[in-house]
Parts: sequence; C-alpha cells; structure tokens
Amino acid sequence: MIELYDFQQECVDKVGLLPGVLIADEMGLGKTVEALARDVLLRQQGFATYRTLVVTPMSVTESWYDHCEMFGLKGFILNPKDRERSFKQFKEGPFEVLIMHWEALRLMPELTRVSWMHVIADECHRMQNRKAQQTRALKLIPTNHRTAMSGTPTTGYPDKFWSALNWLYKTRFSSYWKFYQEHVEYEIKYPQGYHKILGPKNVAALLNKIEPFYVRRLKSEVLKDLPDKYYDKIWVELTPGQRRMYNEMKREMVAWVKRQADDAPLVAPAVIAQLVRLQQFAVASAEINDEGQVRLSEPSSKLDVLMDLLEDNPTKQFVVFSNFKQLISLLEVRLKKAGIPYGLLTGDVPPSVRGGNVERFQRGETRVFAGTIQAGGVGITLTAASTVVFLDRNWSPALNLQAEDRLHRIGQAESVQVIDIMARDTVDLGRHAVIEMKKGWIQQLLGDI
Repeated sequence: MIELYDFQQECVDKVGLLPGVLIADEMGLGKTVEALARDVLLRQQGFATYRTLVVTPMSVTESWYDHCEMFGLKGFILNPKDRERSFKQFKEGPFEVLIMHWEALRLMPELTRVSWMHVIADECHRMQNRKAQQTRALKLIPTNHRTAMSGTPTTGYPDKFWSALNWLYKTRFSSYWKFYQEHVEYEIKYPQGYHKILGPKNVAALLNKIEPFYVRRLKSEVLKDLPDKYYDKIWVELTPGQRRMYNEMKREMVAWVKRQADDAPLVAPAVIAQLVRLQQFAVASAEINDEGQVRLSEPSSKLDVLMDLLEDNPTKQFVVFSNFKQLISLLEVRLKKAGIPYGLLTGDVPPSVRGGNVERFQRGETRVFAGTIQAGGVGITLTAASTVVFLDRNWSPALNLQAEDRLHRIGQAESVQVIDIMARDTVDLGRHAVIEMKKGWIQQLLGDI
C-alpha cells in the first residue's frame, strides 16, 4: 500500500464514500493516488461489487496499471485491437480494475451490462462536449460511485464545466441551459442571434454548490518546498522562404474572412481551423498538397533555435512540445543526425513503447523527450528535466498547463524553466493573448480567485 501525503489523505477523508467526486487538484499533486486510495476505501466498506473502470488517455494506461499494483489492486489494460476478447478475459479473470482509453468508450456497449462499483474518469475535460459519442457512452455506464479527475476540468469556455457535473450528479445538474443561464456571461449578437461568450458569472455560487464533493488545491498551498516555475520567450525571425509562404497563407485567410457574409457569425471551429493552419506556416516551411493538407518541411527557424539550445546546454535534459506530429518528426531527424539520444510520445507511438520512453528519460538515458501536447501533455512524469520548450502552443490554456506540469510536480528538485519559441510578426503573438484570456476564465471557475 502506497503511503499518502497528508494533503492526499485529506482529500480521501473528505470525499471517500460520496457517490460523485470531482478531484481537481493542480497538476502534479497525485490525483491518481487520491482516486485509487478512494477506490480502496470503497472496497473496505464492503460494497456489493468490486469492479472498477478507469477511463484514461492512452498515454497513461501503463501508469494506471503500475499504480494499481502499488495499491495491491489487480489491474487489467484493455487491448484496443481485440476489445471483445480482451474484455472477456477481464470479466472471467481475477481482475479488479479495467483500464481503457477514452476513444474506445463509444465502441464498447458491453460496458453498460456490467454493474460497476466505481468509474474513474481521468482527464474528465475529455467529456466537455456533451454531445460527443464518448461522453454519451460514459454516461450510460451504470455505477455506484463516480470520480472525475482533472487539473483543469474545463479547458476554455465556462459552459464546458457542465458535462462533468451532470455525470457526477445528474439530478442536481440536469439542465445544461439552466446552468448556462446561471453561470455563463454572454451577449447576443444580431441579426443572427448567436451567443458571444464573455466569461463565467456567479462563480462564488457555483463553487458553493460543488464544494461538498469538490477538491481543489494548488501546489503553492500544499507543496511549500516545490521549486518555482518561470517563463522565458525566445523570438525568432522566419527564414525568407518561410516568410513568403506565411504571408501568402495569411492573405488567403484574410480573403476567406472577407468572403463570409457580413451578417453571419464566424463560427469558432472554422476560425480556429484557419488559425491552426496559419500556425503551421509559422513553425516550419509548409505547403498545401492536392488534398488541402499542410505538409511541413525544412527549413525551420524554430528548430534552428532549439538545436542551438541543446548544443549550448550539453548536460541538460529537455522536454519539447508541439501541436504538430510533423514538426516532431522533423525534430527527430535532426536529433538523429546530431547523435542526441531521445524519446518520443505522439499518437503514432504504440502504447507498449510509450512507458519505456518515459522511463528511459527519467533514468537519464535520453537527453530529449519530444511529444505532441495532446499525447504527451497528460498523465506522465518528466521530472528528470527542469526545462520544457514549446515550439508552439495549443489554443487551450489547460492543455498547455498540463504539459508544463509534467515537469513541475512532486519529485521535481529544481526550478522549472518554460521556454516559448515564438516567431515575430505571426499568429504566435495573437494566440498568446487569446490563451491568456481563456486562462483567466478557467482560474475563476476552478476557484483560483
């Protein structure tokens, strides 16, 4: 049995036997430990069934399995390539905890035919889209107890908080639109009548509603000895070729905006899609193929600066993040050529390999750990390094913060340096302002006020 920190035990003491719990401790405080300690407590109370389901990002299924072993629980990782046979093995075996990734939820209707003692939704912001198939699939699974976990339960807009609360307490948070009216500040834009969200409102009232089943502590509150985290920016100029292609793409985007009807709202997903494309042209040389897909290639002024950092700090370990797998692939080529040992974590890296890449980095066998923010930014510990470099940022401040806190967490002995490599006169600057605005909304909703 793993020994809990005092603040972790306080969490379990507060919410241990409740039917629904939201553990929103800041990243790096051990939410996995708290959730499994609650699971053990439930078992000790003699509930009728002893099966637990953990739904988690694919990158951390192995980590959950290891933590189950620490608590003396028999874990089983669902094989995503042979789900039916794998699920049968779980049901017929001596296993207590089924560990599976979010993407498989909608493909597993048989989960609804098991009476679960406990369902744990790791990184519960994955259910923020109330209409998504995986969100609906999760809410159909019968269980006596629910634990939602995330250092950032909402990753942007205030109304995204509702879905997790509805899963935890369906009758208390039954109406999305009632929640929207009570806790979302918006204005109606005419003539189309669409809602422009301005931020959260009545935050104190919301926090009061959820306080009995909500746990949120900051590292600064409970880890007094945790080193600081500080931020640096390195500005780069695009190469002449990059600048030419970037400006051409920017002109196309402006033309796209002008083509939209004057009285029609610019739908946020469509705008973000255009901005992400522009963002790709800011990270490396790029071109659009016949299928309309962006292909990244060398040269890249951002990778030039990153390689200089590695050369100037030959004894340091670095964590590197980007939104784009193609950019990580370009970096991999450079690392191989330079003879720098590295590990990767992107959506293309098999789950069986991911854990080993993390472990080798933590043991100091590799100098660079590079991954996409989506795949490498959750559920793993990279405290062997004290420097994390962002070649670009996600539009969700929560995902960025999660990625930063792979380093800034329990076990970190040094101050953590967060470096943003930003291209001058590009979308990088505007993106930063948008992220900061949304970050302020999240801080209000989570009680960091």
